[in-house]
Amino acid sequence: MPRPFFLLFALAALPSLAGAQLLNPPPGEAVPAAAPPAAPPAAPVSEEQVFTQFRHDLINLLVLRTDAHLLMAAAQIAAPDAKDPARLAAKKTPALLKRAQESGPKDPLVLWVAASNACASKPGCADPAAAKTLETVDAENAAAWLLSYPADGNAQKARAIVARMAQAQRFDDYWAADVVALFHALETLPVPDEVARRGVNPSAARINFATSTASTILPAALARLGKFCAAADAKDAALVSDCLAVARKFESGGTFISQAAGFAIEEALLAPGVDRDVMLTRKRAASWQKEKFLQVSDRFAVDPELAQSYVRLLGSEGNELATVSALLREQKIASEPPRDWQAPDAKPTQDPLTAPAVQQ
Repeated sequence: MPRPFFLLFALAALPSLAGAQLLNPPPGEAVPAAAPPAAPPAAPVSEEQVFTQFRHDLINLLVLRTDAHLLMAAAQIAAPDAKDPARLAAKKTPALLKRAQESGPKDPLVLWVAASNACASKPGCADPAAAKTLETVDAENAAAWLLSYPADGNAQKARAIVARMAQAQRFDDYWAADVVALFHALETLPVPDEVARRGVNPSAARINFATSTASTILPAALARLGKFCAAADAKDAALVSDCLAVARKFESGGTFISQAAGFAIEEALLAPGVDRDVMLTRKRAASWQKEKFLQVSDRFAVDPELAQSYVRLLGSEGNELATVSALLREQKIASEPPRDWQAPDAKPTQDPLTAPAVQQ
């Protein structure tokens, strides 16, 4: 996901306009009555107030729509209002998600967000009805089964979920689709002028908001599964095989976060030899692609066409990793590192198997 540049929404306080008085009126002209005291200058509007007003105005418009993805996006944008008594229930996340599901009862993205929503405030949970429907609608996606991964450390259930995920054809955490849906929802309103004054174009501003919002529901179960698989007994051939199959899906689908978890599992389970060497070569290439993408994404704020290309590719490629590869190709950047290139030597601040699911 792009490196965040943290939008700063701030409104400058408008200067107060005091009534002018004639100090030296022309002869014979009555002296006007003194103007009432000028009102004190309005208090500066905080960045949080501006951003909250923007969200509320956006939700007030999106709530009028019937498109499932727009309603789903509105539900995510409304998340900070959960405890705001001034907001109508119809404009809060539960009601908006319910309407999104009514409009798209078998839409995988809507079901994913509905199933994952509660986990934003209560890790290790999922809406059971939405999760169960998603397993039926998108059974070949390993991510659909990840939501059922146990949070209580039940090894038998964990093993069963890993085995089922190993049988799936792919891993897609819907992050790319969610970003695209949120981006288009954000197009409903102009980006505040204050953003442009800080040198950030509207497309980049919307990308920053959309990627940050979508990342809040990346599955926390990913880290739990990673630790479970990394600790698999080498003598348990069936579990090791299933874990490696899942790891390869993580490595090639989803986001940089799932990819890191996949490589971590493989490094823990693969014995020295050809398979491990090949995996490390893939990991080196992935590290190069991430480095180059972060350099490219730094230009989003000043290059609206490039930012739009990123959103277009998220929609056509289906996940972040494929999008990055396609974007690098469009920018004429090699997907494989030069022979003398070395991955950054700095140690990560957190192990990918223990770090929170949401990171930027």
